[in-house]
Amino acid sequence: MALVLVIGAVALDRPIRLDRPVRSGGRARGVSQGRMLGGRLGGSGSNAGCALRSAGHQVLVASSLSDDADGLEARRLAEAAGLDLRFTSLRPGASSRTLIFIDPGGERTIIGLDEPAQGGPSPIAAPSAWPDVRPDGLFIRAAYGGAADWAQATQGPVVLHWPTRAYNGQADVVVASADDLEASALTYEAARARLGPRLQWLVVTHGAAGAVAHGPANAITVAGQPRTMRDATGAGDIFAAGLLDALLAGAPIQRALEHACAWGGAAVELEGSAPVDAPPHTFGRFVERPPDRQASMSRE
Repeated sequence: MALVLVIGAVALDRPIRLDRPVRSGGRARGVSQGRMLGGRLGGSGSNAGCALRSAGHQVLVASSLSDDADGLEARRLAEAAGLDLRFTSLRPGASSRTLIFIDPGGERTIIGLDEPAQGGPSPIAAPSAWPDVRPDGLFIRAAYGGAADWAQATQGPVVLHWPTRAYNGQADVVVASADDLEASALTYEAARARLGPRLQWLVVTHGAAGAVAHGPANAITVAGQPRTMRDATGAGDIFAAGLLDALLAGAPIQRALEHACAWGGAAVELEGSAPVDAPPHTFGRFVERPPDRQASMSRE
């Protein structure tokens, strides 16, 4: 079991199941959770954190919540899921709301409502304030103040989600969707120039098609596996969590990508944002495959 720090949002998602995909000028009917626009645990920190917790890791989540009913409920649900929120602060004001439109094919459209016009989350307490906390791994999904200090203090791999333009620290791996890269024109060389020589890989996800890791000398491609998609919410966060889980175990990048694709694929088959109700072993910890028997015999 590793101690993992996840820096990202803890929130309530309000899912709405649609009878048809969203399209410009169209009309659709939807059913909300409990038929009362109910909320479920979501946010990038919760999504990744719950998957890592399911794999048996101890997970600290650094986030910032409003001190209203939604913020307190999100905190309650996250703690009930086994996440350690000692690094999560409360701030005055109302929570923004997140609507998740889920079409019959499982694709989701995220709409953020009433986000604060100014002011952001409180910075994370510096590592010097927590001398007994030294994470084995770190996933930075939101560039809160202090994230770079925790990257420096982390003993093992640091995975950074892009785009995080405010982040000015280091990372071992950057993860981005193909859509994010198209919008930002990010390349491995550009990411390394900005983040420093510690960066080893830029991992680009292509949904069901799989993922590609771009390095200084080559690119490694791993194909996705066919899945029955029920709800794509949180799959990208859970992909990154699976990548970190494998890197913590010392996996080479190709095996880490395969493991991450398996976690991301498993996520889309579940109903929910954070996988709080995932069946046992859905997100199993990385274990290196035994050597091929035929190959072993040929060496004897």
